[in-house]
Amino acid sequence: MARSWRPAAGERIGGANPSSEVPTVKPSPAALLVLSLLAGCGGSPSPAPHVLPDAGAPLVGPSGGTLTSADGRATLVVPPGALASPLPLTLRPAGTVPLDPHATSRSGYALDPRDASFTALATLTLQYDPALGPSGTDEGELRLHAVDGGIWEQVAQTSIDPVRHEASAPVRSGGTYGVVWIGPQSDCADPTDRQFDFWLGRWDFSAPGVFPGTNDITAEGRGCLLEEHFQDTAGVQGRSTSLFSRRDGQWHQTYVDSLGGRLILVGTFDGTRMVLYRSPGDRFLWEATSATVVRYWEETSTDNGATWRVSFDSSYARRP
Repeated sequence: MARSWRPAAGERIGGANPSSEVPTVKPSPAALLVLSLLAGCGGSPSPAPHVLPDAGAPLVGPSGGTLTSADGRATLVVPPGALASPLPLTLRPAGTVPLDPHATSRSGYALDPRDASFTALATLTLQYDPALGPSGTDEGELRLHAVDGGIWEQVAQTSIDPVRHEASAPVRSGGTYGVVWIGPQSDCADPTDRQFDFWLGRWDFSAPGVFPGTNDITAEGRGCLLEEHFQDTAGVQGRSTSLFSRRDGQWHQTYVDSLGGRLILVGTFDGTRMVLYRSPGDRFLWEATSATVVRYWEETSTDNGATWRVSFDSSYARRP
């Protein structure tokens, strides 16, 4: 989904510093521009290889111990007997993680060495900011995940502490871990959930002055979610998830891309158009102008919404 604007604040999920503002071009639903670094599922960059622990990494041995990341947001408790011999372990923000809008930004941590194995389950606890998860979702549906084969896979027996904003689960090995939304746990039988279905399909994206691209929009999560998979000819990848939230009765879209940006859009369907706002004076719109074309554009206002000016215009043409 070609984005015609610059991200307000890129947030790297792995805990790295926010990326600098970079113009984005993407033809899809939310003109969001952000890479949800901690995101995990589907079609994103492969995680960077783990490195061996630093020479000065703390040793954890047969008697067990507790390892805490330097920023204090990740903790590993190794029980007695989990390790046969002392092993240098490190726990730090992950440098790179899969691209996934379901992931909670800045919650990704790497436990090295990756091939570390515990004969008795250790307990990993990660702190997260619920505001950095996918918009419009329930914090109780977050779970600890591990990167497996380039995607996020849920770790069994996760417990969520909504007061401390912590996710904990037993783990058996090193690897990259993060906090990811598992998707809606209820059915979506209301007609409102179908308001954005006109965007479903395989599309070619085009707009003046930007790289063309392709976008596959699929229905997932029991049909509750529209999942976007965008790529342009310059190699930029984008992912978004769109849903009608029961929490506030509005549509929410969370978009992340491989440039390192993240954008949240919230709004409603007005009968013919999906209208999602980045801010009171900045909105993005989708409208099916025919069975094979969806117009996607951005409007800005400087008079509190009394009038709007088109600042970016593009179209999706349905692929055969």
